[in-house]
Amino acid sequence: MVMQTLTDLGPWSWFLVGLVLLIGEVALPGVFLIWFGLSALVIGTLTLVSFTDVAWWPWQAQIVAFGVLSLVLALVGRRLFPADNENDDASKINDPLGRYAGSETSLVEPVENGNGRVKLGDTTWRVLSETDLPAGTRVRVIGNQNGALVVERA
Repeated sequence: MVMQTLTDLGPWSWFLVGLVLLIGEVALPGVFLIWFGLSALVIGTLTLVSFTDVAWWPWQAQIVAFGVLSLVLALVGRRLFPADNENDDASKINDPLGRYAGSETSLVEPVENGNGRVKLGDTTWRVLSETDLPAGTRVRVIGNQNGALVVERA
């Protein structure tokens, strides 16, 4: 039934597929489906322009062209619109220690040989520092590494 409907629609089926993919991009943002949707619209336009004589443009060629154009647009789009995950809050979801960057606290245990402990929230965390610091020293979290917070003197 679906194949019969797409066949009956002819070139307009590409516009329908493109519209569904663009709506999917809006519903599931991620700058990925847009390239497939735009490719479907381009193929639909090319097919519609040649609507009078489609013998040279069978459905197999249309699908191959759609795949190639989708790949090209995805690569070009990735180059033109690079992902900026550094300032994205969603990218920190799998980095529980990332939320502490910039926090200031005092050392619970001294930093000796680069290792110590601080208390943030209701948990004590292992910290790393390039310099040895006594307990009670105010430190600032500047990052994390291997499950430990990296700190410097505040």
